[in-house]
Amino acid sequence: MTGPGERIDEPRQWFVDPLTGQPLETEAEQTMPLPVVRDTVPPRRRLRLRPTLGILGLVLVLAVGTTATYQAKTAPPPSAHDLVLPDPVPVTRIEPVIAGWQPVLSDDHPLVYDVPPDWKLEEPDVAIGYETPSGDLLTLQGVARYRHAFCPGSDLSARAMAGFTTIDEGEVGGLAQAAEETTIRWAEAAYGHGPKTEIGKAGPVPVLDGGTTATAVTTTVVPAPDGPCPAPSVAITAIALPLRALPGSGRYHVLLVLADQGIPGAIASGVVLKMGESIRRE
Repeated sequence: MTGPGERIDEPRQWFVDPLTGQPLETEAEQTMPLPVVRDTVPPRRRLRLRPTLGILGLVLVLAVGTTATYQAKTAPPPSAHDLVLPDPVPVTRIEPVIAGWQPVLSDDHPLVYDVPPDWKLEEPDVAIGYETPSGDLLTLQGVARYRHAFCPGSDLSARAMAGFTTIDEGEVGGLAQAAEETTIRWAEAAYGHGPKTEIGKAGPVPVLDGGTTATAVTTTVVPAPDGPCPAPSVAITAIALPLRALPGSGRYHVLLVLADQGIPGAIASGVVLKMGESIRRE
């Protein structure tokens, strides 16, 4: 018997399994769509809202799911149970540079800093945001909190909070102005339009990242007394890195620390500057 397009005088070639003696399909007959087996990954955390330091904060979880795809190369295809998933890439352990402290990482900033052991760390993919009176959104990433949930009825309150933020190069005239402007914007976003503020002088902060010298500015804010668990004042310190610390980004990277003052156990300025001195590349 001949198939379509075959000549009667041309014998057909058959391939036989040497173990069973049964004829095999020809290469042409084996050409079929190849199945794709996908390994599904559980979804990451979703967008959620958090109040922070008495102000409603927007928490953004920035995560990208991963899908592993495998395609069989031979016929018949192997079972899905026969496919071996690759071993996960081990996470590099970041050690603190200050003995007894703990390192804080951010998924969106290639920087690390250390905080004391009694601070609570957020996950590296969490961002906390505040909306300014003009409608702009300011975010902190690589977040750590001191005396977390201290205020009754607010399990997300804290006496101090730290994290990385940025300010565009074109918005300010230099490093000192980047630090000062960052504190002013955060004062208005976190404590309302026109809070009573006092801006301190800019000062150098030597950081560990290649001997870089950052610039720190502290602005003191007097928040409204009608908020829950208020503090007499809040020190907002911005430690801005020079552009050469992360060349090509077009932004100043800033470690921002908001710390209640005039309370028992308040975070001292020396502790804040020590946190800034621990900044280094991840």
